[in-house]
Amino acid sequence: MKPLGPIQRWLGNPAIPRLEPGSALWFFRRDRVGMACSGFLLIVVVVAVLAPYLTAHAAEGRGEPNLPDKFLPPSVEHPLGTDVLGRDQVARVLYGARVALSVALVIVGLSVLIGVTLGALAGYFGGWVDDAIMRITDVFLAFPPLLLAIAIAAALGPSLTNAMIAIALAWWPWYARLVRAQALSVRERNYVRAARSIGVDDLTIIRRHIIPNVLTPVFVQAAMDMGSAIITSAGLSFIGLGPQPPMADWGLMVNEGRAYLLGGRWWISTFPGFALFLTALAFNLLGDSVRDASDPRVRGAGA
Repeated sequence: MKPLGPIQRWLGNPAIPRLEPGSALWFFRRDRVGMACSGFLLIVVVVAVLAPYLTAHAAEGRGEPNLPDKFLPPSVEHPLGTDVLGRDQVARVLYGARVALSVALVIVGLSVLIGVTLGALAGYFGGWVDDAIMRITDVFLAFPPLLLAIAIAAALGPSLTNAMIAIALAWWPWYARLVRAQALSVRERNYVRAARSIGVDDLTIIRRHIIPNVLTPVFVQAAMDMGSAIITSAGLSFIGLGPQPPMADWGLMVNEGRAYLLGGRWWISTFPGFALFLTALAFNLLGDSVRDASDPRVRGAGA
């Protein structure tokens, strides 16, 4: 009998053990909300990647106006209607998914990169290095993250790149504190002491022993922050500090359509706002599921 492949085993066969009961992945697969959100976000990723091929109005999705068709309500030709410049809303929402996912990945990636690096240095070296990094962290934490992001974005100037940098600079302290707390514990473990005793330099110990062993809570926090990154970026776009026209950004699209809500042209803001809501909600629920799956106490209670 031909052995089953990994995909067949994943889909399920009672004769073959699939996952070790009680493991994080086993627990996550039993979480219907987490699996549903994973499926929805996978669809969003596929839609974002294939956006030019899923609409007949790809040029309008990229920002090309079509003034004769402006303010058309939802119809067979334009299922989500058209906006103030006659651009098809389906195409704009699809291209907006590209921006939203890119923004979330870049913001969280930059925040993790800065926070993990500084947190690992502070936790491992301690002393004046720890004091200096933590005092800088306290300065950033003294401001509300959204207010700080708005101030930085306003200083840098309105653009997609500057908005992502501004949000990342407002968020990295949370990762630095998280990693520092883990590194303070890891640096006292026997394998770190053994590496130090045989002359391994500090930066190598941090790279090979400290950082790999503090990443689990970082991944959990990053999963929970993806939705918040999309919402925060959309907020900056809404007030004019994010991507600029003609880029398709959900926050910018909501702002462009709000002036026409009272005039009965509700679809201009509603559909991008709905896409923003669903995507952020899916990321938040997925983050909750990842957090529960990574916590042994929760897995033990739910087993």
